[in-house]
Parts: sequence; structure tokens; C-alpha cells
Amino acid sequence: MRVNGVVQRIEDGYAWVDVSVAQGCGRCQEPGGCGGVNIAKPFGSSSRAVRVRNEINARPGEQVGVVVEEGVPLRGALFAYAFPVLGLIAGAALGTAVASADSVDLSATIGAVAGCLAAILLGRGRTGWAKSAELPLRLEKGAVSAGGECGR
Repeated sequence: MRVNGVVQRIEDGYAWVDVSVAQGCGRCQEPGGCGGVNIAKPFGSSSRAVRVRNEINARPGEQVGVVVEEGVPLRGALFAYAFPVLGLIAGAALGTAVASADSVDLSATIGAVAGCLAAILLGRGRTGWAKSAELPLRLEKGAVSAGGECGR
């Protein structure tokens, strides 16, 4: 996915890029469209500054593209949602399996919480960009027109 932006400033090898969160193709809002514009709605404004490693030597005021590599949103969703839910279910099942007859609910609850937390911690440890607190973004020279291209 790619969005257009303008470099606001350069700091320590990074570019602060003001990206428009209202961009998208002509079909983003329609059924069957990419829906890429919806990812930015929680931010609540029409633009947002992101910090990206400046490997292309962009200068302030220059129009650039900010690119998120294929698969990154899916991996993020798996680590944020799917793995914790699977951990919760597995923990609850294990807690139920080892529980005595009079403490099934308590054991299932403890197992569910422990499984969910374990999945979250394991997921955070396996994602390199989560450890480095640097988003997996890169810059490209120039801006792309929004004339029907989705940017994916």
C-alpha cells in the first residue's frame, strides 16, 4: 500500500512525512474496493506525520510516497488479534482439562488469561519491527496521482 506525502523535516537520518489519510483510489469506499483509506480513520484527522528512514535523501518540501510492504498489515492483524484469541481458547481448554470438578470455571478463566498473555508476549517477541519501535515503512521518490490507482 502506498500513500502520498510531503517531507516536513529531516532529523537524524529520518524524514518526518505529512501523509494524507483521506487518500485512496476512487473505489476505496465502494464494495469491492481496497478500503485502504479506512485504516486511518481512528487517527481522527485528515493528515498525520510519520517518521520514516530517509534512505532516498529526501528534502523538506519534497513529495514522496510512503510504502507499507505487502503482508505487513496481515501479519500485524494476526499478531494483534488472531494469536491472542487462539491463546485464550487454548489456555481455557487446558485450564478446563486440568481442573477438578468443583473449580472448572476458575481454572478455565485463569487458563484463558494466561494463554492470552502468553500469546501476546510471544507475538511481540517474534516481530522485529515491534521490538525496534520502527514501523516497516519506506520512502519512494515522487507522488502518484490518485486517478484510479489503489496504491497496492
